[in-house]
Amino acid sequence: MKKKAERKYAAKEWRSMKGHLKSFTKKGGQEELHRFRTGVKKLRAFLILSDSATKAPGLEQRFKPVRKVFKQAGEIRNAYINQELAKAQPGETAGFIQEQRHLMKSAAKAFNAHREQYLARLRKTRRKIGKRIRPVSNLHISLYYRQQLEAMAAILARHRFDEELHACRKQLKILIYNYQLVRPELDLPFNEDYLEKVQEAIGDWHDNQQAIGLFSKAGNSEALSSLKKQGARLKSALTRLTRDFYEQATTLTALPLEQID
Repeated sequence: MKKKAERKYAAKEWRSMKGHLKSFTKKGGQEELHRFRTGVKKLRAFLILSDSATKAPGLEQRFKPVRKVFKQAGEIRNAYINQELAKAQPGETAGFIQEQRHLMKSAAKAFNAHREQYLARLRKTRRKIGKRIRPVSNLHISLYYRQQLEAMAAILARHRFDEELHACRKQLKILIYNYQLVRPELDLPFNEDYLEKVQEAIGDWHDNQQAIGLFSKAGNSEALSSLKKQGARLKSALTRLTRDFYEQATTLTALPLEQID
């Protein structure tokens, strides 16, 4: 893969990420905040891939100032998600929702107060990273994808619902985020649709576990019972979905002739 293509991709994603951050701090809106955080994840995924191809990695390390902004934004996003989750639960959740709404507003106020500082941090980090981007060979890209999918297959075959599974999802998202860039050079079938379903299923399970922890502290036994039943269903569905994971991840179904036409 040529360095020119990598730099063009990084520049495009950086502009998009910065634009969503500016929009959120001016107008608010959870969608803009979500898109900013997704942009950070995409750029980090690219830097992780780049670092994996060199003996002296350092791009992801230099990206840390941006990840700090990402974490601050996460406090706002998490409080919003908790509110939405509570609205769908049985039992008394009004107090919990009010508490999370207060957290969201105070976190957003603190975040917006540092707007110029955060934008300056993004500019400085971009300059440091842009000069150090190096081309990643096509051979390395294919080996990286194959090794990561094989490692995930081993984890998923254990059917253990723990933090290792959540880490598996993070690595899977790195492959998905980078796929747009590496697709022309990737010498390996990559079933993007299937892998999206897997990462979403793991995400649903992890969100359920986080919710169980939240409502355990809140003392809402009715919501807790409902969430535990949901968790059992999510585990069962995920187990079925990830059967023969590597084979499904690297098998592409041909389109019917009428769709090709």
